[in-house]
Amino acid sequence: KRDATPPTVTYSGNAGTYTIDQSVAITCAASDNLSGSGIASHTCQDVSGPAYSFPLGTNTFSATATDYAGNVGPTGSTSFTVQVTAAGLGNLVMQFVTKAGVANSMISKLNAAAAAEARGNAQAKAGAIGAFINELQAQAGKSLTAAQADTLIALAQAL
Repeated sequence: KRDATPPTVTYSGNAGTYTIDQSVAITCAASDNLSGSGIASHTCQDVSGPAYSFPLGTNTFSATATDYAGNVGPTGSTSFTVQVTAAGLGNLVMQFVTKAGVANSMISKLNAAAAAEARGNAQAKAGAIGAFINELQAQAGKSLTAAQADTLIALAQAL
């Protein structure tokens, strides 16, 4: 019996688009057909974590598999997009900030930025985001860690 069929790599669980407050949980699997020789090696790795931990924009992952007969399958791949929204950033603020009053103050600034954007007022939006960033900097090491503040600042700058 000769195995001439290459193995396959498949990704599952990809939502396609994630806002920064969501979780990514994509599984990778390598398989050989039922009459195949079996998987000898693969580069499959699951893709998981908070969406904010991935770069904004398109993220692409790929893997290959080889069976015991030496057949190398076609590369399997998956792509997803991470985007920042004021609502998603607000949800992260609620997760990160330990003081409710501080979190509410920050969220009001994000709401003001979203409202300014809806009105087409870029200057007011920039002012609200600037105030949000200033408050984050003031609260770093107090009601949220410095690393969390840095993450939120970088995301706010992408709004």
